[in-house]
Amino acid sequence: MKKKIFYSITFAVLVVAIIGIVYCNTVAPNNETTADTSEPSQNQEAVVDETTAVDETTEIADIIEIPIDSVKGITQQEAENLCYLALGEKDEETGFIFSFGTSGAVKRGGKQYYVIRASWLVNNSHLSYIGDFFVSADGKKIYSGTALSGEYTMETLIWEK
Repeated sequence: MKKKIFYSITFAVLVVAIIGIVYCNTVAPNNETTADTSEPSQNQEAVVDETTAVDETTEIADIIEIPIDSVKGITQQEAENLCYLALGEKDEETGFIFSFGTSGAVKRGGKQYYVIRASWLVNNSHLSYIGDFFVSADGKKIYSGTALSGEYTMETLIWEK
């Protein structure tokens, strides 16, 4: 099942690669937040098939930024730890170690989400951006997507509790 998630992430990375390159070359990231890699809770979780799409009735424009401290539910650290739970500590094929850090928060369809910036450590030399995840404030869902220059796209449900 982790291979399916990896392929989903790889596809998303390919789709946003050009946007990411332009973004990285024109807008310097405010900071590269790395997450504490402590173990997530021991709750039993299920990984969702990558073909489960986000509700198509909500437009991208319906995703609005909100202050991180206004999110009601799990903490930023718990949201980052859920990404480690769903994706693991490192990529199985490359062996690159994942890094997840909260970069913002959004509201979509009345629900709040932490925006988690995902990177991986390439050849133990530098972090490279690979995409974004949206972790629901209730800690029950993770969507893949992108968060570039204030534009947010929630693409695929990749994990569900």
